[in-house]
Amino acid sequence: MSRLSKRVATPAVVALQLLGAWNRIAQGHVALSTGCSCGVAVSTLRVQDFEHDILEFLRARHGGACSGSSIAELLGAIARSDDPGAQALLADLRGSIASFQEQHSGR
Repeated sequence: MSRLSKRVATPAVVALQLLGAWNRIAQGHVALSTGCSCGVAVSTLRVQDFEHDILEFLRARHGGACSGSSIAELLGAIARSDDPGAQALLADLRGSIASFQEQHSGR
């Protein structure tokens, strides 16, 4: 095994990766199908419109570990602190961001 394959990403690295992913998708839209089966009406919301809900989810699961008024602010704080205790919070946030990436990419 090479030395590189044994490396584990630090919370700071993960936070910066997630920040990049969030910044890419935050301006995207999520299509919401509504209406009856005879004609589908589609409305859209920006991914960023869900930011408050994501933060509330993280606060409910991680309490005081989830500080900040935005995802960018939260991830910036984690990147600066490189706190190993942030791994679980980052894993939950990664799942939320991945879900939006899948929705946005149309998969």
